[in-house]
Amino acid sequence: MTETKVNRKRRLSPFFRQMLAVSGVVMYMIGTGANIAFPGVLLQQLRQPGSVLKLTLEHESWIASILGLALISGILVAPFMMQRLGRRLSNMLSTLPSLAGWALMVAAKDPTALLISRSLQGFGMGVQAAAAPISIAEYSAPRHRGAFLATIAFSFATGMLIAHIFGTILFWRQAALACGSFYVLSLILISLSPETPPYLASVGKFEECRKTFRWLRGSDDESEKELEVMLNSQKKKTIVSPEVSKIKYYMNIVMSPGFYKPTVIMMFMFVLFQISGMTVVPSYTVPMMNEVSGGHIESYTSMLMVDIVRFATAVLSCVVVNKFNRRTVLFFGIYVSVVSLLLTSILLYVRDFGYLPEKYKWIPVIPTLVYIFGKTIGILPIPWAIAGEIFPLAYRSLGSGISGMFLSLMFFVVVKTAPTSFRQIGVKGTFCLYGLCIALCGAFLYYLLPETKGKTLYEIECHFKGVKDTKGNVEEKDRMLEKVEEG
Repeated sequence: MTETKVNRKRRLSPFFRQMLAVSGVVMYMIGTGANIAFPGVLLQQLRQPGSVLKLTLEHESWIASILGLALISGILVAPFMMQRLGRRLSNMLSTLPSLAGWALMVAAKDPTALLISRSLQGFGMGVQAAAAPISIAEYSAPRHRGAFLATIAFSFATGMLIAHIFGTILFWRQAALACGSFYVLSLILISLSPETPPYLASVGKFEECRKTFRWLRGSDDESEKELEVMLNSQKKKTIVSPEVSKIKYYMNIVMSPGFYKPTVIMMFMFVLFQISGMTVVPSYTVPMMNEVSGGHIESYTSMLMVDIVRFATAVLSCVVVNKFNRRTVLFFGIYVSVVSLLLTSILLYVRDFGYLPEKYKWIPVIPTLVYIFGKTIGILPIPWAIAGEIFPLAYRSLGSGISGMFLSLMFFVVVKTAPTSFRQIGVKGTFCLYGLCIALCGAFLYYLLPETKGKTLYEIECHFKGVKDTKGNVEEKDRMLEKVEEG
C-alpha cells in the first residue's frame, strides 16, 4: 500500500503540480473576465422598459468604469500584502471583496448598490492584478512559464464569454450569482496550493523553500542549479547592511536600473493593454457591434461572435506564447490590431458616404473580428507574461504595484470616456484613434522591451542590472551577485 502511494506520488509530474498550483489564480482570472464583461449584458437588460432599476447614461458609464478607480485601491495595498503576508494568503484574501461584490449585486435595488458592488469587485481585482502574474511566474519552470502566464489571457476570455452567455440566457441577478461562484472555487483551490518558493526564500525560510521548490519542479540537475542560485542570492541579501533612512532607501530603489527599467516597460505595456480596447470592447460590445454591422446582424449574435473569436484565440495564445519569442508575438498582435482597426474605420467612413451597397454593409465586421484576434493573440497575453517575469525579486511587489496603477488609471479613463467617444466621433473615429495610439506604444516598446522567453527569473534580473553572461554554474553566478552588491 505504501509502495503504491509512492508510485502515485512519483507519477504526478512537475508540470501537473505546477498546473495545480496556478489553478486557483486562473479561476480567479475567469471571475475577473466576468467582472469586466458583465456590464455588456447588465446594462442591456436594465435598459428594457420593464426594468425595476432605472439608470441614466451617467450611471451606465460609472458602472462600467468604476472598476478602474477601485482597482487603484486594491493595487495600493497589494505590494504590502504580498511582502508581509505572502503570495498565497494575498490571493486568498483578494477573493473575499469580490465575493461580497457579487453578493451585493444579486441583492441590489438601486444604482448606488450596483456601484458599491462594482467597487468591491474592483478592489479585489486590484490586489489580484498585482499578485496573479507574480504568483504564476514564481510557481512555473522557465520552459512552462510562458504557457502558464498566457492562461491569464485565456481566463479573461473565458470569463468574458461565460458572463455574456449567462447574461444572454439568464436574468441578470441569476447571471451575477453564477459568475460569483468562480471566486468560491478560486478560494478553495488557492487554499490547497503552497506558498511560492521565491517568496519563502526572500523571508529566510530556506528549508521550506527547498521542499516546495522540489515538489513543484522536481530534483533534476537544471532545477537544482536554479534553486541554489535563488537561495544563494537571497542568503547574501540577509547580510546586515548599514542603517539608512527610508527616504534614501526608496531613492536607491528608484535609481536602480533593476527597478526603473522594468517599471517604465510595464507602464507602456499596460497603457497598450487598455488603449487596445481590452476592457472597452467587453463592456460595450453590443452597441459597438451594432454600429459596425450596420444593424444587419442581431446584436447578441454579434456579441457572441466576438466572444467566440476571443476565446478561441486565447486558447491558441497559450501555445503561441510558449512556442515563440515574446517580442515576436507582441509585435505581431500590434501589427494585426493596428491594420484591422484602421481598415474597419475606413470601411465605416466609406459606408457612411454611401459607397457600400446595402448587401455589403456588414463587411466591416470582418476586420473587426480580425482586430479581436490580433489583440487577443498578442496584446492580451504578453503584458501579463512580462509582468510576471520582468521585476527582480527584491522589487517585485513594489514594481507590480506601481505599474498596476497605470493599468487601473487607464482602465478608468478609457472605459469612462468610451461612451462619449462613441457619441462624438463614432466607432469609426474611436477605432482610428485607438489604432494610432497602439502604434505609438508599439514603437516605444520596440526599443525598450528585451526578450525574456526561456530565461530564468534570475537571468532576467541580471539583464536589467547590467550583468552579462548570466549562463553558467552556481559559483560563477555567486561571483556576479557579489559584484552587483558591491556596485
